[in-house]
Amino acid sequence: MSATMNNRKAEAERRAEQAIAEEALLVTELANYLAAETAAVRTAFDTPRLKPAKPVAAVVSAEDALADLAKFDLTSLTVAKLDAEERTCLAQAIYYEARSEPRIGQLAVADVVLNRTASPLYPNSICEVVFQGSERRTGCQFSFTCDGAMEARLNQRKWKASQDLAGAILAGVHAPVSRNATHYHADYVSPVWAAKLTPTATIGTHKFYKFPSRRTVAAAPAAM
Repeated sequence: MSATMNNRKAEAERRAEQAIAEEALLVTELANYLAAETAAVRTAFDTPRLKPAKPVAAVVSAEDALADLAKFDLTSLTVAKLDAEERTCLAQAIYYEARSEPRIGQLAVADVVLNRTASPLYPNSICEVVFQGSERRTGCQFSFTCDGAMEARLNQRKWKASQDLAGAILAGVHAPVSRNATHYHADYVSPVWAAKLTPTATIGTHKFYKFPSRRTVAAAPAAM
């Protein structure tokens, strides 16, 4: 019996060390990302002021000006807007679902959002995943989208941190800390769907799950 207990203790310690190592790596990557962003902002401030803009008539009369305008890819503006919206939606999920969690707990929640976005069972954009079912009081996948939580005043410091983290994740600072989870719940509740899924991790106050098989995926509702 004591040997079994020792083995369990050793395994628990191994998992704890692995989680700490993963968090340290992710925090390092996040710090590098934020340092690069800060350097870019400083460079922008230090750049000499541009000369006054030319009058419209001068621009239009310039050689090939209209041709250049015709070649300009306006879809890039739409893509930039979509990227900003996706970042905001991911930041909202991080903020409302895990703002009081350690960094690795926030990354795990974001990981679930991204795993759903990549799954054929769910919408294919971050915003659609986060706000899926929010038009119904009892049908939302993330409770903050339909329980009135978004009406409360934001904690500006934590909201800024959530935005920064969302930006870093979308820029590539990402690791599967939830171990491919598509569902999670707080550790003080026991939703009925949890028994049908496979546990993947317990991070902070959240328990994470994934579908156990392809057959289960095909038959399961996208319920959280």
